[in-house]
Amino acid sequence: MNKFIIASTITIITLCTPLVNAATVTLTPNAASGSISATVDKGTLNFNYSGNNVVDTIVVLDQNELSNQSYNAVGDAIETTFSLPADTFTVGNSGDISGKSTSIISDMAYDYLAVHFGGYEVFFHFSTLYPANTAFNITGVTATKGGGLSNYRTYDSGVSEVPIPAAAFLFAPALLGFMGLRRKTQNKVA
Repeated sequence: MNKFIIASTITIITLCTPLVNAATVTLTPNAASGSISATVDKGTLNFNYSGNNVVDTIVVLDQNELSNQSYNAVGDAIETTFSLPADTFTVGNSGDISGKSTSIISDMAYDYLAVHFGGYEVFFHFSTLYPANTAFNITGVTATKGGGLSNYRTYDSGVSEVPIPAAAFLFAPALLGFMGLRRKTQNKVA
């Protein structure tokens, strides 16, 4: 029994070590607020976050993976990271921030948020659209390299929670088909 426990422990440690030391760390907190500690190739980033919507996924990248901070370059990186189709996003907001804490308020709803922490890039994916003009807070930022807040970008993937136009296009032909069947049966009776 002891050999089994030791072998299992060694296997788990061996399998988890590449995840901890990777240049990209993916976390799935599924919470509207929490504390994050992520270790990537060149250091550790710690911060707290809070907001109104549930954060589905947080991805922490080493700065070496994303040196171009243009809106489109960061959007392309999010599409690649989350395996989204190219040109998924509609135009969102961006802004400069600084210090060890901030409140990000966008005048547009979004479901992806990219925050540049100096030596790190952090992507947040929300389970539903984060409402416009509502604060998303980041506090208590500490890091072994860089780590000060620098800028943010918001992205809307354009995925509607209730795809009404698509449903209407599916429903309309079915309704016309039923009307045609009804007319056909009425003509046979007469």
